[in-house]
Amino acid sequence: MAEVIVMGGGLSGLAAAAALGSAGHRVTILEARPFLGGRATSYESGSETIDNCQHILLRCCVNLMDFYRRLGVLGEIKFYDEFVFIEPGGRRSVMKAGALPAPLHFTGSFFGLKFLNFSEKLAVARGLQAIRRESSRNDLDRITMREWLDQHGQPLRAIERFWRQILVSAVSEELERTAAIHGFQVFRLAFLATSDAYQMGVPAVPLGQLYREEAWKKIGNVAIRLRTPVERIQIQNGSVQCVLAGGESVRGDYYVSALPFERTAAIGLDLDLDGFSHAPIAGIHLWFDRPVIDLPQATLLDRTIQWVFNKSEGRYVQLVVSASHSLTEMPRTDVKTH
Repeated sequence: MAEVIVMGGGLSGLAAAAALGSAGHRVTILEARPFLGGRATSYESGSETIDNCQHILLRCCVNLMDFYRRLGVLGEIKFYDEFVFIEPGGRRSVMKAGALPAPLHFTGSFFGLKFLNFSEKLAVARGLQAIRRESSRNDLDRITMREWLDQHGQPLRAIERFWRQILVSAVSEELERTAAIHGFQVFRLAFLATSDAYQMGVPAVPLGQLYREEAWKKIGNVAIRLRTPVERIQIQNGSVQCVLAGGESVRGDYYVSALPFERTAAIGLDLDLDGFSHAPIAGIHLWFDRPVIDLPQATLLDRTIQWVFNKSEGRYVQLVVSASHSLTEMPRTDVKTH
């Protein structure tokens, strides 16, 4: 079996290491930080263990499910079968699967949603049918999801309260910056394929615990080297010779780079990354002296914040703003009052 060096201990690097280790290869993970998980991890603050941002999955996220299964931690993900939409003023609507088979399983609860009128619901239903018909269109990677919705006559309120609310949360990017092919993938896999694919999984433990040392012992072929930043990749005649990391030379038969794209030039990889940019997610943590929410999670309509998660007895909640481009441009003090 091969010796594989994985550079970067974020989710992508960890998933690659778990798959390679499970296949019998000897894997070494090189991670600059003193912990695993990258942006999907947790940290200590006083007596609290805080997830840097709430990370979730749907049952259709088969690769992430496979990673958690390999580590033996899939049982620490709690799945919910209801999406609760809350309008300004507090009125709630619930979308969940009913008795009909896919792709009709949402029919009953969808037409019972209060935040869309009947004509808007019919328009959304026509849009979902069009997604099924047009999945083989050859231009879906060249037009944005917003352009596709406009082509299909989706009303503005339906776009804002349904399509945008779901897709921005799913892909962490605005409709105007998301290729239609990715929007199609979300709805095909999560909402139309099977009756349970939409169910939302939320870790029941802090994110960092999902990658704990004893979980990796289940695989057995993976060595983890923390505080070992990759400094340079030595390439000769088009082939990687070794990796300089933590002040030493690390060699393997194969090398996997799972480093952030902006680091590739610094370590010696000459790649064209002009089209790459970050899609930020903002997490806001709030602690109260009494319960303020009676739901495990909900999505908030007509707000900058898309989702609220009940982290502990309704007293500790986390708010999530996906595609938070406008917030990253603000001074921190302005974000607090936004």
